[in-house]
This record gives sequence, structure tokens and C-alpha cells, in this order.
Amino acid sequence: MDLQEIKRKYFRINIKGNDAFSIKVNNVPHELIEIGDTGIGIKLTSEDIFYTVEDKLPIELKAENQVYNFQGKVVHITPTGPEDFLCGIEFINVDKDTQTKWMNFVQSSREKVFKEE
Repeated sequence: MDLQEIKRKYFRINIKGNDAFSIKVNNVPHELIEIGDTGIGIKLTSEDIFYTVEDKLPIELKAENQVYNFQGKVVHITPTGPEDFLCGIEFINVDKDTQTKWMNFVQSSREKVFKEE
């Protein structure tokens, strides 16, 4: 397998436990685990795993006093422990203005992550 085939195109930022972020998916609060250019990862438990791959859901993401509203599509649900799951959601149908604001925010967040050492 060629290294190019397995290299990530987008670097995700782990924000687990960061109080500057909150999320509602389908109007239900969840723990936000990671953010990226084109989507997010949220924590699900066996009690709240009622999403399925390909579900299209509204997302309200609050990040550092800014609110972003997205439409998302569930792309994977991966076990991370006996009772926990990581749910990957890809943003879909994003308007240009929202996309530009989000990409600028993510880029700024990346720069902060790599500065903090």
C-alpha cells in the first residue's frame, strides 16, 4: 500500500473536555470530541446510540462564543470502549459564508494547538 493512500487529508483537533465548545445534534446535547475542516466527532454511549450511518442531522455547534449551524451526515460509529462510541459526522450542504468562517476558525485553532508546547 502506498503511503499516499493512507495519509489523512485533514488533521482533526481534539477538544474533549474544552468548555469553550458545546454541541447539539438533532437538538440533543452530546460531548464533542474532535473538530476538523469537514466534520466533527461526538461521543455516544450504548444508551444514546440511536443514530445510524448515513443519517442526515441538524447540528448546532458553539465554539468560542460563535454559533455554527450545519447539516451533517453520520459517516461512522466506532466502538471506543465497552459502552462508548465515536460518531463521525461530515458536514454537508454548507453555504460558502459558513464554510469560510468555519475553516478560518479551525485554522486558527490549529495554530493555537501547535503553539502550545
